[in-house]
Amino acid sequence: MADDLGSILLNAQSRDLAARNLAEQQLGQWENQSLAQFMVALAQELAREGLDGNSRQLAGLHLKNLLLARDAAVAAEKRRRWYADVDDRSRAQIKALSLDVLRSPTAQAAHAGAQVVAKIGAIEMQGKQWPELLSQLLNNMTASDAVDCDLLKTVTLETLGYVCEELQEESVDQLATNQILTAIVDGMRDDRVDTVRVAACRALLNSLAFTRHNFDNEAERNMIMQVLCGATKSSNDRLRVIAFESLARVASLYYEKLPQYIETIFALTLTAIQQDKEEVSMMAIEFWSALCEEELEILEEIEDGGEQQRVCARYVHAAATHITPVLLQSTLLKQDEQGDQDAWNISAAGAICLGLVAQTVGDRIVADVLAFVEANILKSEWRCREASIMAFGQILDGPKPETLAGPVQTAMPVLIQTLGDDHVLVKDTAAWTLARICELHSQRIPQGFLQPLVEQLSNALQDTSRVAAQACFAVHNLAQVFERTPQERGTNALSPFFQPLVTRLLTTTERHDWQENNLRGQAYEALNMLIQNHALDTRPVVIQVLQVVLQRLHGTFSMAIVSQDDKVERDQLQSLLCSVIQVITRGIDGDILPFCDHIITLLLQVLNNENAIACEEALMTVGAVASTIDHNFEKYLAGLFPFLVKDLRNYSEWQICSAAVGTWGDICRALELQILPYCDEVVCCLLEDLQNPALNRQVKPAVLACFGDIALAIGGNFVKYLSPTLQMLDQAAHTEISKDDEELVEYLGMLREGILEAYIGITQGLNDGCNSVALLPQLGNIFQFLEIVCRENEEESMSKSCIGLVGDLAVAFVHHAAEAAPFFQKSFVSELISRGQSVDSIREVALWAQTKRDVLVSC
Repeated sequence: MADDLGSILLNAQSRDLAARNLAEQQLGQWENQSLAQFMVALAQELAREGLDGNSRQLAGLHLKNLLLARDAAVAAEKRRRWYADVDDRSRAQIKALSLDVLRSPTAQAAHAGAQVVAKIGAIEMQGKQWPELLSQLLNNMTASDAVDCDLLKTVTLETLGYVCEELQEESVDQLATNQILTAIVDGMRDDRVDTVRVAACRALLNSLAFTRHNFDNEAERNMIMQVLCGATKSSNDRLRVIAFESLARVASLYYEKLPQYIETIFALTLTAIQQDKEEVSMMAIEFWSALCEEELEILEEIEDGGEQQRVCARYVHAAATHITPVLLQSTLLKQDEQGDQDAWNISAAGAICLGLVAQTVGDRIVADVLAFVEANILKSEWRCREASIMAFGQILDGPKPETLAGPVQTAMPVLIQTLGDDHVLVKDTAAWTLARICELHSQRIPQGFLQPLVEQLSNALQDTSRVAAQACFAVHNLAQVFERTPQERGTNALSPFFQPLVTRLLTTTERHDWQENNLRGQAYEALNMLIQNHALDTRPVVIQVLQVVLQRLHGTFSMAIVSQDDKVERDQLQSLLCSVIQVITRGIDGDILPFCDHIITLLLQVLNNENAIACEEALMTVGAVASTIDHNFEKYLAGLFPFLVKDLRNYSEWQICSAAVGTWGDICRALELQILPYCDEVVCCLLEDLQNPALNRQVKPAVLACFGDIALAIGGNFVKYLSPTLQMLDQAAHTEISKDDEELVEYLGMLREGILEAYIGITQGLNDGCNSVALLPQLGNIFQFLEIVCRENEEESMSKSCIGLVGDLAVAFVHHAAEAAPFFQKSFVSELISRGQSVDSIREVALWAQTKRDVLVSC
């Protein structure tokens, strides 16, 4: 292996496909034969002086990639194999060789070694392994016997930075943090070479999450802030960029520690925004964006009335009159004419920051921005026109609506006219700003401007893909304005323009440049919103659209599939067409019935293609049909059932599994007792879903709720499935998570909602089937769960579900009051109902539950 490893690694990068495939097969074979032997060989190749630098670098990167994975499950498997398949002696040899290569004078090898050491270090330090790593790295910082001491310091600092980037905060004790910081701050000294200072600053950026204790110490905090502020003045561009990025991170992590430094940072950032190179200016802007986001979060916490309220120092409010003109003059006017829509440049960074400032300070920003708009909106230079419109669009969210009422009305005719501007970026920004007005200030649009607005947006749909995509966004938001307009009125203000808009959007979806700027997707989304909020007088047009869409979906099955790109195009198109059918189905009620045979036939073909993109949307469309035609759906279930079962067991593509669960819930509500012959297999699938660790946890709350849908549908017949269902609900109810992980906290809330929906459905279903007594032994567990939820929950929706369940249980057990009453007399039940009666959205349910509880307790 060792003799030809280098050449195989080089061949794995070859442009010759055959040679590359052969090399990759050989590398995979070695990995599978003996992971330990292969990793040792790679480490030896990396460490061997005198070999080609490219070969050594490739060996290091391949070694690192054997331990690295973006997917959490794959990463966990690679960590397991590191300990299970690589023996202690081999691991020690790999670590020693990787550490030695940091001292190599060959830069390619040394930098690759830093990545390897960091990856192994991140794995082992989490398990409190490799305790000597940190001391060995710190020794490198003071070593004087290396061939290239500056390179050694640079790659050592890179290693520390990589390690810090991967480690969790709890994996690093305070002593280690202090040692790392000492080495980093030493590396940032002014007398260090730039490569060392850049690596040190990057390491500091990655270590900031671990330095809470150090930031609490004023002397240590001053030292960190001193070296960061000093680095912003370096002559090295890269160092200045990372220094400002670090200051932005400090603003997010240690907002409360900023008072001593805010004036210095204010001066440094404003100077950099106005005078430095673009990449540096953008990071200086990032500081203010981060500061805005932090203050917005604090202000939201104060508004919500949380117990531990942080103090908002209102730095952005104080600086608004200074930062706003700088953003307007020094960033918005520096557009990149050649950049694409999603390009991140100083103009885009400045615009986003301006919007965040507007959200943070509200009305305080309006006068300065309006003055800028008035001064530039009619200038001949396109950059001035575009910047003025962008500035206006960015302040639409933040100031009071009444403050912007006049400016919006004044701006409307100018913006509509600007949709016909000579420059594409001006038209693009005008369409985006009109979309924002439709979204945030629709009530401020003067009535007389609806017709010219729709006509110009319709024309913009024929413009470049960039402008057309923004016009789709504007049409979408304009249609959304009519979301709450009752269909019973027969018409709405968009009715006169409905057919031409729909026709133009359908044409847009088939433009030759549909792939650019997600134009096809944007056009179909706008079409869906128009259809969703259509008035009755446009129903014939909607039915015409349905016929067109069904024809297009039928046509996708004869598309020529020559390449993977062709398949992806077909799958995406089928998904979009299914989404339109779904919206139409839910929107036209009984008028869908004559088309259902055709719809289901096409959906079965989509499901038979087994592509994840379209399958999820097809399943949801099946659910929409079931929900709309109720018992008439029964004739389609036998044909669809095999696909539903297969997708309920699709653990690898969890979105499809989730869609199948939701679709079965729709079918339960539509067919009720008619689902009974299919329940054995479905319940088996759902129980398997809950027990399968490979299934994404996001599906499990919906699975739990689905048991409630089944119970409601089949009533007393659910007794057959009661025991395993209750066992699963009880296990889910005892789920414990770390309160520090926001994602897990959110998941626990979803899980509890699913449990509540299940209990509610089961309680009502068994009661309707006169079998509620079967639930009596579970009352203790149910009320224990309710007490936990009531103690920890603050969400109105969950409180409403809890109160509703209490009422349902009281109804179900009124004839078993002697056994059930003690549970209803618990103090938390009274407190729950009492709190509900003080909330408008819950009061009615709470009063009903109180009545039913009182009846049971008095029996």
